[in-house]
Amino acid sequence: MTYITGFHAMEEFVRSGKAGDATLLVAAAGPRIKKIIELADKAGVGRKAVRREELDAAAPDHRGAAIALEVAPVAAEPSLEAWLETRRGAEAPARSIVVVLDHIEDPHNLGAILRSADVFAADLVVVPERRAAKETDTVARSSAGAVAYVPTATVPNLARALERLKEAGYWTYAADMGGQALPDADLPDRVALVLGAEGSGVSRLLKERCDGALSIPQYGHVDSLNVSVAAGVFMYELRRRHGAPPSA
Repeated sequence: MTYITGFHAMEEFVRSGKAGDATLLVAAAGPRIKKIIELADKAGVGRKAVRREELDAAAPDHRGAAIALEVAPVAAEPSLEAWLETRRGAEAPARSIVVVLDHIEDPHNLGAILRSADVFAADLVVVPERRAAKETDTVARSSAGAVAYVPTATVPNLARALERLKEAGYWTYAADMGGQALPDADLPDRVALVLGAEGSGVSRLLKERCDGALSIPQYGHVDSLNVSVAAGVFMYELRRRHGAPPSA
């Protein structure tokens, strides 16, 4: 059983229309929870009153309510191959942003990256089957519900995934402090950005497979940005150059 407890995460999950089999567990009903109850009732989500002790045992970091569901909340989970088929042909969008995550194991970082991916309309996030964050509730809460919206492809081999993206016309770039400064880079219409785990960065194997490397100019005293903050900066700049997505 998975529990979603953050106010934003619960609201967005209910709004996503994917909460059909979920149950809203309510132990207290403050103003924010009353709003969630209203949204859940309109969406036809089941509701159950529970004792606070029950909710404490099931979802210790709740704030009076939690959404319980059997299956983790996800957006579309296309295979990479199936998704790439939608990028071919005359009607396929010319501009596209893909974010490839090289073993981001901190669920807070993954959630924050998914939140930025939703805000800046990244077309796809690619994650590996192994050594990736799995704590669904923390990811959902950190993403403020964006986990229910961002298409995510899970692949067995990131290096092979990069090759398939390149074959489909994407130019691949590793986020790296030694890379070309982002504002100075002349970037193509189709970009796949590879972000590495905090501390270790993008692995040598993936960096060697990339067409180039990009960096964010820094003027302060600390060594680097948190990976989720860096992801937001990169995605903002890519979206700024691409303009609003067709569906916006």
